[in-house]
Amino acid sequence: MPADLFTDRFRILQYFQSHGILVSPAALDIILKKSMGTMIPRMVSDEIVSAGYLSEEDVRKLLRGDRKPIPANFEISLPDIKVNSSVEDFRAMFANRFEKLSRMVSLSGTMRGSVDIRTAKKLQGEAKIVGMISSVDTTKNGHKRLVLEDMDDSIQGIIMRDRGPANELLLQDEVIGIVGSISHGKGDPVIFVNEIIRPDIPYRVIDDRGKEPSLVGSISDIHVGSKTFRKEDFRRMIKWIESSEGEAQNLHYLILSGDVIDGIGVYPGQENDLELVNPMEQYELLGEMLQGLPDDIQTFIMPGNHDTVRLAEPQPEFSGKIKEILPKNAFMLPNPYNLVLENRNVLIYHGMSLNDMVELVPGANFTTIGKAIDEILKRRHLSPKYGGKTPLIPSPVDYHVIEKVPDIFITGHIHSHYMGNYKGVRYVNSSTWQSQTEYQRMMNFAPNPSILSMFDLNSQSTFIEKFEAKS
Repeated sequence: MPADLFTDRFRILQYFQSHGILVSPAALDIILKKSMGTMIPRMVSDEIVSAGYLSEEDVRKLLRGDRKPIPANFEISLPDIKVNSSVEDFRAMFANRFEKLSRMVSLSGTMRGSVDIRTAKKLQGEAKIVGMISSVDTTKNGHKRLVLEDMDDSIQGIIMRDRGPANELLLQDEVIGIVGSISHGKGDPVIFVNEIIRPDIPYRVIDDRGKEPSLVGSISDIHVGSKTFRKEDFRRMIKWIESSEGEAQNLHYLILSGDVIDGIGVYPGQENDLELVNPMEQYELLGEMLQGLPDDIQTFIMPGNHDTVRLAEPQPEFSGKIKEILPKNAFMLPNPYNLVLENRNVLIYHGMSLNDMVELVPGANFTTIGKAIDEILKRRHLSPKYGGKTPLIPSPVDYHVIEKVPDIFITGHIHSHYMGNYKGVRYVNSSTWQSQTEYQRMMNFAPNPSILSMFDLNSQSTFIEKFEAKS
């Protein structure tokens, strides 16, 4: 461990950020003035991790010798999810994913009469099976080859290059149904695929309730604390909501879907991009600005990869200290979460898996992100392929399975803005409130900032309001 690790303000804050802990300015001052660097690991105790906050009094207690050393392992707050995950936890997560998604596939009329893979391998002719794709590739003759597994057995599938399913996008770890023909040769039985069935979203139509509009507003990736945070645009939005002009008079809910602050230590050299270095002060500024919202606006806030929580998904809700900073009418959500508003399912996910999906889905990019979102809904899973850029903590429950069909799907993360509709599910990749960063400039990506997206819970109507300052 470098000797200067706990003598530098930025690196101290980065250390606590990595453990999901905010540090009060007064506590940080004491640590620096008293040269308490060697004592910092002892501050990451069960109580401090649970609270998500290091106060001045906590530091003073440690100086008095009241703080106990931390144990080697600890359990994080989200039920059934532990930092020290085992091979069995991985197995349980994939088993839970398979159980839920295979049930959805089996409900399809096309899959009536499906059998398990072990039984199918004994059949001659047509068979219907459900399984998880463990591998997929292309043969030298241009045919697709995949291996499908269920809980007891596996089978190789072949999709001939001149058959309809040949153009299907197949992802490792997704659960599908296959209608095909079993072939017995010298080796193990093979199934030749004629049709692929997915869990998918059933077509749905939001009925017009004939009531006054009740709007849900969606924003994401605010990045308070960054030098590129569009502070004045954000304040214009708050003022517009407060004015009750136009659609603002019907806005009842506001959702912030992650990366509400810029954080610290998220990427190399971030300290040079920060206006506020301490995440605590970043949350305080966010809370101060949200205080301008009318009291009858219910606000829901979830974390993202820049926030002071665990990076791996599912992410827990914010700590009690952050709740204290934010307005009383703000409710904290884990990531992901299905929020029920006026009997409508509003599925909210920060969206880290979109980085993986734009690489996997042909024709998808950050500008045409709707193609990736369509594929997520089709597979009924928020992170269909395991092992990419989306860190996941395994648990007995796969929280990324889309069990309830959403009426509205809200996501963010990539700093684009896109509104779409998949089989009646209205969705948005919510706009950011951060100007183009140096990294985005290098990648030749221009964000679409400062847009409030709105959905009516009582009809199929959607609206947007732009707050970007005119140059």
